[in-house]
Amino acid sequence: MSTLSIGWTQADAHRSLTRFRRLLAVNLALQSLVALLCVLAPSCGAWITGIEPSLARPLLPVWGGLVLLVSALQVLAWLDPVRQRFQVAIALAGRVLMALIYLCLGWQFWRFAIFDAGFALALGMLFHRALIAEIQTRT
Repeated sequence: MSTLSIGWTQADAHRSLTRFRRLLAVNLALQSLVALLCVLAPSCGAWITGIEPSLARPLLPVWGGLVLLVSALQVLAWLDPVRQRFQVAIALAGRVLMALIYLCLGWQFWRFAIFDAGFALALGMLFHRALIAEIQTRT
């Protein structure tokens, strides 16, 4: 393999990985902001999510705390997604599972379902491209 094609392949892998990391950062930041809002101001979180405020009072702070914990656990996957690919796979599967759970909970949670399903699809596609590009640099 020529030096030129190796350099191009490495640059392509770097670009793919950068795209994935940027989208993951946006996803983690958005879900952390919403979760923090639900912990600190459940009534405002209820308004954002569309949940009845009387039902949201006990539910949203707990949910927000768990989402903050899960977001913090994904920081290692953001730092080095290639070496932490098992953690990335678990996070992607978790997003799909949560989208299904939100759909089963009812129409009030459609915003969460679309958010998680959309990011799971986009992150999955970008991560697949990044892994393929990374593997191609090692041949």
